[in-house]
Amino acid sequence: MGGNNSNEVKFFLALPVLFSGLILTACSSNSQPAFANKDNKNSSTQKTVKASSKKIQHRAAASSSTKHETTRWNSAKAVALRKFMDQWQQTMGQQYESYTPAKNVNFYGVKYPDELAKETTAVNDKRASVEWSDTGSGNKEYEVVAVYSDAEHVQNMGEHLYLFTLHNGRPEVLITQQNQGMPDHLIYFKQTENKVLSTGFANIIKGQSATVPTSRSQSQKTASIVPVALKRTWYGYDDDGKLNTVTITDDTLTAGSSKIYLHTRDNNVDPSQEPQHDDWGNASIGNIRGIDFLNVRGWNQTAGDGEYYGVKQENIAGQNIDVMVEAGGAGAWCSQTYYASVDLAKKQQGRKYDDITYYDDAD
Repeated sequence: MGGNNSNEVKFFLALPVLFSGLILTACSSNSQPAFANKDNKNSSTQKTVKASSKKIQHRAAASSSTKHETTRWNSAKAVALRKFMDQWQQTMGQQYESYTPAKNVNFYGVKYPDELAKETTAVNDKRASVEWSDTGSGNKEYEVVAVYSDAEHVQNMGEHLYLFTLHNGRPEVLITQQNQGMPDHLIYFKQTENKVLSTGFANIIKGQSATVPTSRSQSQKTASIVPVALKRTWYGYDDDGKLNTVTITDDTLTAGSSKIYLHTRDNNVDPSQEPQHDDWGNASIGNIRGIDFLNVRGWNQTAGDGEYYGVKQENIAGQNIDVMVEAGGAGAWCSQTYYASVDLAKKQQGRKYDDITYYDDAD
C-alpha cells in the first residue's frame, strides 16, 4: 500500500514537469513560422535562411539608397552640370557663370541666390516658396541647387537668369529675363522651353550623362549676310508715342529687352527636328519692292513669315536719310519706321512715305 502511494506520488509529481515541457514546446512552436520549425533540426539550413534574409535586407537597403540618391544634389552632379553648361552655352552663342550663396550675381540690381530668401519669387504668375539647397532636399516647393546667368557678359538688355530646381522632388529649370521692378515687388519666372537644357538637367539629377546634341545643319554666324546699312541702333516712335529701339550687329538683333542670336540654317531641314533654341533666329536676305530685307524667323519656327528689317533712303528736308523699315506678314508690310537718332525719330513721328507699303495698304 505504501509502495503504491509512493508510485502515485511520483506519478503526480511528474505530471507538472511533463505538462510544463509540453507548454514550453507549444509556446516555442507558436513563436516561429512553420518553415523555421521544420528546419530547426538542421543548423546549416537555419544559417542559409538567415543569410538569405540578410541579403534580401541588404538589397532592399541598397535599392532605397539608390532611389534616394536620384533626387539629391551633390558636388559630383554640380560638376556634371558645369560641364554640360560649357557645351550648351557654345551652341547658344552665350556665356554663363555659376553662382552660389558665396558668390552672387547682380541681375539688374537684384542679388541671386540671396534674393531667394526674401520670398519675392513667382513661378507661372503665382508666388512660390523657394530656397537654396546644397542637397536638393528641404521643405519648400522649389529647392534651388544651382544658379546660372549671363549677366556679366551681356552688354545690352536681354540678360538671362536660370534657376535649376527640384520642384516637389522633380527636376525643373526656371528662367527669368525681368529687367525692372514690378508693382507687387515679385520677380517672375517660368519653366524654360529649351528642351536640351531641361533634359540635360533631368539626366544629371538621375545620375546619367548629359550631352548637347549637334545640329545637323551646324549653324553659322551671319556676319556675311547682314547688310552693313542695318548695323546700328535704330530709334522709332510707335502710334502710342512710345520710343522703341532696335539694335542690329553682325550676329545679334536686340529689340527692346529681347535679344536674338542670328544664325543661318539649311531651309531644307525641318525646324521642329532641330535642337530647341529659344533665342536663336534663322536669318536670310531677300529683296522685296526694292528693299534688301533681313528676314528673321524663330530657330524652331515651323509656320509664319517672321520679321523683316531693311533700310530705304528717303528725302527729308532736302537730304537723303536712311530709314529703317520694320515689316511683317506675308507681304512684308511696314509696321514701323526707325531712324538713326532719337531726335530725328521724334521729328518724323507718325510720318508715312509713299514708296513704303504699310499694313494699312494690305486691305
